[in-house]
Amino acid sequence: MKKALIAAIVAIALIVFSVYTIYNSESSNSKTDSSISITSDKNNTSNQTIEVTPNNIKTKAIDFSLKDLNDNELSLSDLKGKKVFLNFWTTWCPPCKAEMPEIERLYQETKDSDLVIVSVEIGEPLNTVKSFIDSNKYNFKVLIDPDQSVATKYNITSIPTSYFIDKDGIIVSKHVGAMNIDQMKAYIKTLDK
Repeated sequence: MKKALIAAIVAIALIVFSVYTIYNSESSNSKTDSSISITSDKNNTSNQTIEVTPNNIKTKAIDFSLKDLNDNELSLSDLKGKKVFLNFWTTWCPPCKAEMPEIERLYQETKDSDLVIVSVEIGEPLNTVKSFIDSNKYNFKVLIDPDQSVATKYNITSIPTSYFIDKDGIIVSKHVGAMNIDQMKAYIKTLDK
């Protein structure tokens, strides 16, 4: 009886240790992997009624400071008291490029509200990003993350990725993949709950 009990305890301990080792191995690999995959949402049609459920992340957004296209620094903490739509993207990402006109439409509709759109471009030189934004006549706030340090803090592994942050600086939802304006608005509504 005692031998069977000891064997069972040892077996359980080995299973727990194995699961722990595998989990930590995957976590550390994902943190050190600097590659970013592209995610596309093929069901992105504007004529659908969109309802989203907040992910209930309820985590304090990690503060950061980055420069915009005019070399002005912006910190996320400067936006406390406002709702924030934080979007990570690159100029070479097709789903990101498809999403940008929708972000611009949202910006034009909400620019006088308490919503701030912060678009963080990951890993490209300023002149490349500035040329892309200027040629497309986008007006929303674009910040540059040249060394991907902020993307790493936010564990960005697929782009585009968006976070929806409430007035208290709490992340309410996260969306991976391109969105249309209706999806964006649905996520923004969850910030009022």
